[in-house]
Amino acid sequence: MKLHGKVAIVTGSAANIGRATALLFAKEGAKVVVTTKTNIKGGEQTVTDIQQQGGEAVFVQADLAKPEAVEKLFAAVIEKFGTVDIVVNNAGVTRGKPFLESTLADWQSQYEDNLFSMMLCSQVAAKIMLEKGRGVILNTTSIRGLEHGGRPTAMAYSTAKAATISFTKNLAKELAPKVRVNAVAPGFVMTPNYDHGSPMVTSFIEGTLLKRWIQPEEIAEAFLYLATAEAVTGINLLVDAGYTTS
Repeated sequence: MKLHGKVAIVTGSAANIGRATALLFAKEGAKVVVTTKTNIKGGEQTVTDIQQQGGEAVFVQADLAKPEAVEKLFAAVIEKFGTVDIVVNNAGVTRGKPFLESTLADWQSQYEDNLFSMMLCSQVAAKIMLEKGRGVILNTTSIRGLEHGGRPTAMAYSTAKAATISFTKNLAKELAPKVRVNAVAPGFVMTPNYDHGSPMVTSFIEGTLLKRWIQPEEIAEAFLYLATAEAVTGINLLVDAGYTTS
């Protein structure tokens, strides 16, 4: 088992990429902390599924854009498991709106959910990891955060994700050599978030080199690689079926 005995927090793990990552990490021996903002039923189901496969997991509900909720999450983890070895900052959401119709509140909401929650969790995790001399922080970014990958109707989301890429690289510099920091930038992942039959979404898939959707489990495998790749830090690993090079 690649993660035997490790304690891993996976945010946004009630469904999709986060759920797949939590399940895989547990299968590889990690004690997993499942957390979500609103999908309590999904979070509890992820814990149940981990336990049924013989793993160990707990569920903590938290709005990670709030500092007090982040402190509460990490306090619960320390009380239960005594430490934190890996944090996967996966929580995030996209809400599209044309730029000229968007408000400051729209932008603040997107930055809170996609960047500030990542920053707050990383800050608390880093203090724990630096004190013990080791640790891994992994972030979910997006192809939308790349200079040629953004979408006009999702500008707030795209710019927030661009910030997560910069955040990842700068945090890797700040926390080296004790703590490794990396990110995975998913392309078009098969989730209910997409209208899979719409012409626009079909054009997304046709724009990839591999002409296929990416499964959540394939993103989880990328996170597992980065969680165990001791010589890798400061990278934004693209898992996009060749979209950004097509």
